[in-house]
Amino acid sequence: MTDAVDPHRAPTALPWRGLVEGFYGTPWSGAERRAYFAFAAPLGLDRYVYAPKSDPYHRERWREPYPEAQLAELAALAADAKAVGIRFGYAISPGLSMRFADPADAAALAAKARQLFDAGIRHFCVLFDDVPPTLTDAADLARFGDDDAAVGRAHGAAASEFAGFLRTELGITEPLLVCPTDYAGIAPSPYREGLAETLPTDALLFWTGSDIVVGEVTRAAVDAAAASYRRDLVLWDNFPVNDFDRSRLFLGPLTGRAGDVVGSRLVGIAVNPMVEAAPSRFAIAACAEWAAYPARYDPDAAAARARRLVAGPAAEGLAPLLDACSSWPPSAAPDPALDALIERARRGDVAALAEVRGRMEALAATSSAGAPADLRSALLPWVRAAQAVGAAGVLACRLLANDGRSDAAATVSALRAAWTAAEAHYPNVLRSSVELLVAAALERAGAPRLPVTAPQGGRVLLLTGANPSPGDRELAEFLHADGHAVTIRSESAASDIAPDFDLVIIARAASERAALELADIAIPVIAWGHLVALRLASASEMPLALDTIELSDGDHPIAAGLAGAVRAYRGPSRLTWGVPASGGRVIASTPQDRHPVLVLYDAGMPLVDGRPAPAARLTFFLGSDGFAPWLVTDATRQIVRAAVTHLLGRAA
Repeated sequence: MTDAVDPHRAPTALPWRGLVEGFYGTPWSGAERRAYFAFAAPLGLDRYVYAPKSDPYHRERWREPYPEAQLAELAALAADAKAVGIRFGYAISPGLSMRFADPADAAALAAKARQLFDAGIRHFCVLFDDVPPTLTDAADLARFGDDDAAVGRAHGAAASEFAGFLRTELGITEPLLVCPTDYAGIAPSPYREGLAETLPTDALLFWTGSDIVVGEVTRAAVDAAAASYRRDLVLWDNFPVNDFDRSRLFLGPLTGRAGDVVGSRLVGIAVNPMVEAAPSRFAIAACAEWAAYPARYDPDAAAARARRLVAGPAAEGLAPLLDACSSWPPSAAPDPALDALIERARRGDVAALAEVRGRMEALAATSSAGAPADLRSALLPWVRAAQAVGAAGVLACRLLANDGRSDAAATVSALRAAWTAAEAHYPNVLRSSVELLVAAALERAGAPRLPVTAPQGGRVLLLTGANPSPGDRELAEFLHADGHAVTIRSESAASDIAPDFDLVIIARAASERAALELADIAIPVIAWGHLVALRLASASEMPLALDTIELSDGDHPIAAGLAGAVRAYRGPSRLTWGVPASGGRVIASTPQDRHPVLVLYDAGMPLVDGRPAPAARLTFFLGSDGFAPWLVTDATRQIVRAAVTHLLGRAA
């Protein structure tokens, strides 16, 4: 293992090193930001960019000055950062509504900066991320054109005018840091060409890599991206951010970042942390080492040092959890080595089974005792989830090793209960891996998770993917317990459905081709996947970090007697919404944007293409995790039950 690098003496350190608080969801508190300043400064991370998407004065209401209390807190934060050697940068994000050719909006941008400057803030950024990619204002179109490069020209011009104001009126001469709308990828684009035409030549650009969230950043990608922008870059590294999946933590080191970037046009890194501030320190510490000396960076050594630095005496007790949450990128398997061991154990490898059991016992014994209070508090839900998953894994290993001993039935019962308890945790710690272990153990014991027959009730087809997700399996079990006969399929022709089923549920995991096979079937359908293809919505999205719906039609039976704001998920996740046909009955929407999430079409009602619904159709708010037991609340269970009952009643 390499020695730690002194960030203040590293000969090849990137000059711009810090953090951008740019995630969606609940922003860090003032105390969490101050804790970051104290932690980061000794590591050589001397930049901080304030850019929480949930601060309305940063984004939606950017024209408005800060109220006195919020302004005072920003001023105090900037002063506290300066006291430990960190430059506090304020990012303003006007792109949702700015009229780029309007002098009044340019003046509003300047006035906002003036207010913050008078409060003691000396560093500014302009962000155009996640805003409309086209111009619609007539004056903007007249000034910047209507071609594909127009919005880039508009953004560059606005940034240039703002930089001029900072320089001439406020005396701020450092290069302006700008986040473009086209912030990911390496190829030239009309937007980048337009931006380069009007942006100051010394401006720095935020860039996230070859994609928004990446496992690798190569020197070749840096060079190509810089050439496409014709500007120096600061890597907005979407690591270890978790706003896209709040059930997970990313506690491992930075990996996949090139060691030969010094001397390129990449001049810095801005870590985008997790919503959970204290656990983010594991990754932040490792990122600081890479930024200080990329060529000598060793992820494993950095991770070991980060664990000791962040967790102190709790590092050993937390090691099973840290190991379980160390993979990157998010699409990678959480623990490929464990998956391989489980696969060998499933095939009868006794040595592998013993090793898996050791891993499960360690996970069940996870402890945060001795950790700093803020870290212990933040990790507590994941520690409990790790303990529960580990306990179920130990029982699964016992069952796999049982070889017909007389206590197998008792172990089956205990395993079912333990896994039900493990799946009830919203935090995800090796859930997909250990589920395979549990399924193998139950299968070996001849105890399938879903009974084959149901006593009575409707006949329900659940259309999902070839490998049903935990949420889809949980939905089948839930409906089975309600007395319905549930069949899970990934392929079905319409001609095979009508005689055999009373209701079809189309989950997001189903293929679009399979969903389209059932688009015209004359029995009721509930869907939270492929709403556009099924003609139930003209557009559909799954926004991040939502957990609440607003029941606007509380008198409808599908509302299950609930009304007003109802928490649909136990933690932030994705709600599916769609733009319905004009006659669709909106039962629930998202609370803030009023996007419809529960829309009912009665049989015969026109769908978005004008054709009549062949039977009742209901769009549902579940997202990519579906009816996952760790996610859905009792309210969601009530609504699902009411929806199925209502549509089956129509079928009768």
